[in-house]
Amino acid sequence: MFKERFAGKKLEEVGCPTCGIKSKNRLLHFYEGIGFYCCNSCNINFASPRLIEKELLRLYEGSEWRNFNDFLSWSYHDWINSQDPSYFISKLNLELIKKFLKQGSRILDVGCDIGLDVRFLKENGYLSKGVEVSTIGSRIANEIVRAEVYNTELKNYKPQEKFHGVMLMDVLEHLYNPIAVLNDINDRLIDHGYLFIHVPHHNGISARWKKIMHRIGLKKSFKHFGFPAHLYGFDKKSLKKMLHQSNFEAVFFESWPRKLTTGKVNFLNAPFVHFFRRFALSDYILCVAIKRN
Repeated sequence: MFKERFAGKKLEEVGCPTCGIKSKNRLLHFYEGIGFYCCNSCNINFASPRLIEKELLRLYEGSEWRNFNDFLSWSYHDWINSQDPSYFISKLNLELIKKFLKQGSRILDVGCDIGLDVRFLKENGYLSKGVEVSTIGSRIANEIVRAEVYNTELKNYKPQEKFHGVMLMDVLEHLYNPIAVLNDINDRLIDHGYLFIHVPHHNGISARWKKIMHRIGLKKSFKHFGFPAHLYGFDKKSLKKMLHQSNFEAVFFESWPRKLTTGKVNFLNAPFVHFFRRFALSDYILCVAIKRN
């Protein structure tokens, strides 16, 4: 937990984003004035107090978030040939989308950062666009990565056509009002369109071990949660309930172990990677949901 990113800034008390402020919660850990709670009803983990919305958005601006100069010598084709984890993750995202959507489908990447997936999907036959609240992130996306990315919040983005799929990868845990954003996504999807989500998984094996270590006092900072940028941790139950409230139905879950996201799968670790992936045991969880009628 990076205290310098929230110390001296305005904080607010909050409750469960799905069940509301009156939900009954249990305290998991308390550190530096921040409580980490689990909702007894939906099982989501959340932090309170947290930064107000204006302060949250400021986390994603300036050189502390992204530095334009770092990308001046960047090349998309060099990235393709690199061993960068972001490339392996983009390959996994493409592999996932191919399971549910054919080439030529319209895809929107919400919170797309510098637009790597937007460009990669376009290069692989999809009609992809992105929205990104970060001014510096969207500038890098458009000027360096050459991806079609709009610097705006989703609620202000008014496309002419609806999308077959929406990506929300490593974004839901950052959102001030996740239910509102999920509702906005629903409005921009065709009937039976797909939503692809990747979020921190508090029921992952490593995450469970870290919580035990905090409970017995061998760890103190709760740094693994990712506060103040990360506001929530999820599991299957909490994702299903939040998605259901926004008129989605979860249809697929898995996890991507680190060996998979770094391209280091081999014949020795492949069985363990497959096991962790299939039964969603890693510290991040992948969910695919379909828009209900």
